[in-house]
Amino acid sequence: MLKGYFRALGVIDKISSTIATVFMFLIMIIVFGDVVMRYVFNSPFAWAYDLIALYLMAGVFFFVLSDAYESNAHVNVDILQQKLPPSGIRVAELATCAIGICVFSLIAWLGWQRAFDSYQSGDVMAGAIPWPMWPSIALAPFGATMLALRLLAHFIGHLLSLATRRD
Repeated sequence: MLKGYFRALGVIDKISSTIATVFMFLIMIIVFGDVVMRYVFNSPFAWAYDLIALYLMAGVFFFVLSDAYESNAHVNVDILQQKLPPSGIRVAELATCAIGICVFSLIAWLGWQRAFDSYQSGDVMAGAIPWPMWPSIALAPFGATMLALRLLAHFIGHLLSLATRRD
């Protein structure tokens, strides 16, 4: 059962990271096109900034949140852990994961509620194009949900490691 959980989480992370990569590529293409349109034809894209700021940049960040944690590509303060024995490090990691699960689960829960409310009320951004707000709002709770699930996987791993005294 745990193998299936870890595998499913990895597949979702891979899909999310691929989407984030596509978003980053789209940002590059749109910015390049906007620069060409602005300086060559004096007619920039009116929608470029809103699309990039609302959806693409947020997507790049939140779609890779869990994968970045999994690959240890985040900021990690481990000054205290250097002085601890392996079992102490596991206990510290368990505490960190437990706190992270609580915090990111709360962010996810409240974020999904906000995204659903935005969808139901039909919120749009005032501007050249009335972009719907709910997809942009849903990016944060998606990332928080994935990170909470990843933290749960690490919590289980550290708990098993502590119980069996193996890495």
